[in-house]
Amino acid sequence: ERKGITMKQLAIAVLLPFIATAAVAEEKTEGRRLAELTFESVDTSGRGFVDMGQMEAQRDLIFISMDANDDGRLTEEELTSWDYGFANIAEEQDKVLAYTTALRVVFDFWDRDGDGAITQTEHRKAIFADFERADINSDAVLDQDEFLNGFGIIVALRAALKPTA
Repeated sequence: ERKGITMKQLAIAVLLPFIATAAVAEEKTEGRRLAELTFESVDTSGRGFVDMGQMEAQRDLIFISMDANDDGRLTEEELTSWDYGFANIAEEQDKVLAYTTALRVVFDFWDRDGDGAITQTEHRKAIFADFERADINSDAVLDQDEFLNGFGIIVALRAALKPTA
């Protein structure tokens, strides 16, 4: 049975943008370097920015790799057990609970109909919404700063590892 959002998860969700802003101002940490590598993996053309087409291509590959049972739906377990690369950092910093909570908050936001699973459509809509929210100057592309400071899952995971991410 699906659990609702706890007060702790809600508090984290509300505070993530503020926490992430402080994390970004810090020196390059492992979390920031990993987020930069993530940006580079989406920026397949090496132009220094990503457009929605690149984001959709990467989103589709990630969805397929997370969908362990190939049923076209992501469960909370599938999302939280798929490694974004941040899990090792969370373990080293003894922040596994914060990391897992951040992923659960992201899951709850992405599961738009609240049925306990994220469909391809829900995932696409969530990534599109995150992209638009991160595109501060509304130029339809994300530069590295916009991606690192505003793209939902990156912000959530880096914030969970704060203050060293």
